[in-house]
Amino acid sequence: MAVFLPIVPNWQNGVRDTYEFKTNVFTTRDGSEQRRSERVQPRRSIEAAILLDGDRLRTFNDALHLARDGKVLVGDFSADSAILTETVADGGTVLTVDRIPAWLTGSMTCALLTGRKSRQITIDFISGNQIVLTTGVQGAVGQGATLLPLVPASLGTSTTLSIYTTAIATSSIKLAVEPGTVVREADPLPFDDGPTGETTQVFGPAGLFYGRYVLLRKPNYVQQPQMAFNMAFETVDYGRGVTKTFAPVPLVSRTLTATYMGMSHADVMAMLDVFIRARGRAGEIYVPTWGMDFPAIKGMSGSNIRVAGTDFYNAYHSDPAHQAILIRKKDGTLVPKEVAGWQIDSGDTLIATGTPIGATADEIELISWMFVARFASDTFTIQWVTNGVANITMSFVTLANLAVEESFGNNWILATGQWRDNGQWQDGSVWED
Repeated sequence: MAVFLPIVPNWQNGVRDTYEFKTNVFTTRDGSEQRRSERVQPRRSIEAAILLDGDRLRTFNDALHLARDGKVLVGDFSADSAILTETVADGGTVLTVDRIPAWLTGSMTCALLTGRKSRQITIDFISGNQIVLTTGVQGAVGQGATLLPLVPASLGTSTTLSIYTTAIATSSIKLAVEPGTVVREADPLPFDDGPTGETTQVFGPAGLFYGRYVLLRKPNYVQQPQMAFNMAFETVDYGRGVTKTFAPVPLVSRTLTATYMGMSHADVMAMLDVFIRARGRAGEIYVPTWGMDFPAIKGMSGSNIRVAGTDFYNAYHSDPAHQAILIRKKDGTLVPKEVAGWQIDSGDTLIATGTPIGATADEIELISWMFVARFASDTFTIQWVTNGVANITMSFVTLANLAVEESFGNNWILATGQWRDNGQWQDGSVWED
């Protein structure tokens, strides 16, 4: 039987919450990929530094000796918590909280964190914002204490303590959450039964465009995002005479690594949902660069963007990755468009979009490339600074911009639950830099 592990994280070091899928990626010589996901739900692990002093050191040691098989119950430190709004006296059975999170129900056991201590409590029933316990609390509980759900987890085979005195020690523990016991369900893909199958919804930090999600979150530039250009050319060199270079991959792939900041628990979970919908490396999403990727616009009308010269045409017209753009207007409105065609006109480059842009050149602040990409890793790590603020480092690899139907074949609708939406877009969110 799992043993309750009474620990509280040292928030000076934060908490690392990691989700991991398992994907097989098969890559051909021309760079095209076939990907197969081996997990429906990601495996999860929690890492935290803890401070053990006084009776907390003793109760921690006792719990480890009881959990001989490594099975423990621990508070989910990164969960959406309920906070006590009133002090409870010793033996009190009624807790008044600010709100009732979705996970908090009657007849359940959860963790109560009071300052540096964690205790296990059992709920009898809930009435409004009052939680009635089956037995009274031991010792007074002050205002600001938090309620957290319990998660079943496994300790490693070895747990090391750094002992400073006979009554003070620290430890860094890693807990593997039991697979299948805590399931994170992302918001389902929207269905539209209209005649055109148009989708016009926006989900937190992601919108939906041509059957794929678009990551609508700018990186934290304080953390200096990294962009790597991957040129998959091959050189034949026998060590004498001339050499020959081949470029079997018809595009220059990019790897973008950036840190994103979540300013609330719901914000962080929404970004996690993007990863879960994609099942790690298995799925595809649109990822804008947010850069000033287009030269100065010489003219714009209807669906056409004109830029001076032919260098832009020569660089990108035949590249299968550069087929979508994200236009940011000066009022903060985001307008994603697919590129329908390229041509040289009177010595200029003329780019045609699939649908009219609906803006003049003077209204546009910048135009960025928007790449079809996949996660570069099956691992998604949330570095919690507090239980409501976190940094998330994500890495993406750009791919050829193929229609979603071509990626999934005849099973596309079954796999995605989405009709082709014809690029209809509505962004109702408020833009914040």
